[in-house]
Amino acid sequence: MRGGGVLHRLNNNLLIVLLLFLCFHGSCCSPLDYMKSSLIMEADALLPEISPTPSADPQPLLPLLAPSPLTPFTNNTVPKLSGFCVLNFAAAESMLSTTSIDCIAGFAMLLANVVCCPQLEATLVILIGQSSKDTNMLALNGTLANHCLSDLEQILVGQGASDGLQKICSIRPSNLTAASCPVNDINEFESLVDGLKLLSACEKIDLVNECCDQICQNAISEAARKLALKAYDLLSMDGDHELSDDHSTRVNDCEVIVHRWLASKLDPSRAKDVLRGLSNCNVNQGELDVNF
Repeated sequence: MRGGGVLHRLNNNLLIVLLLFLCFHGSCCSPLDYMKSSLIMEADALLPEISPTPSADPQPLLPLLAPSPLTPFTNNTVPKLSGFCVLNFAAAESMLSTTSIDCIAGFAMLLANVVCCPQLEATLVILIGQSSKDTNMLALNGTLANHCLSDLEQILVGQGASDGLQKICSIRPSNLTAASCPVNDINEFESLVDGLKLLSACEKIDLVNECCDQICQNAISEAARKLALKAYDLLSMDGDHELSDDHSTRVNDCEVIVHRWLASKLDPSRAKDVLRGLSNCNVNQGELDVNF
């Protein structure tokens, strides 16, 4: 009887073990399997859905892109333009974008003479040069100059540039006029200057050797002197053949007119390379003058 009781208890224990084994085997009561299943479901939710059949134009799996590091420093706002400026800003859209970056708020003062101001000056030259294709003029009058300089600043500030560029780069509305140069009409310009010779010297400027060879610079100076002498035609009629003390200033103003004429003949990107190359020569020459 005792042996039968032991056998009965043994059979009950085996039955319990068998039931537990079946339960674990079916994962119906396993906390480990439950956790594993939950983790897999969460991971599947984070991953993009992948089609079982490849599409004709599969899309790459890219990570989430972080915002631009310059985003906190930019101020992309819609500029309020005067509506009176005749400059074709659309013709120099790429230049404006580059200028807003080179003169970005917070760094414009630090990069003024080396990057920001030369780029801003080149942009003004190209804007007036490109617009001369419609106006036939290489300069603006005082009223238009005020409107256009204000509009340009509004556009640049709207793209993140400093709002003090006029002060930083000493740019005034007069910089958009002819100043003391007596010639700003394209037809008159081309009647006084050998345009083919000027273009030949400057359209394929050697940015490495120009500062030493001065091929383009000499051609610009020669053209500017011819324009400046136009101011003395009326004086010569009165018998006065002497050049005034402000002749050098007049030549410098006429060099700006020559730059604008070149900008009207060259592609804006090429004109920028030429003008920035000439500017670099001036910066380097200034450093040499200081050192020696």
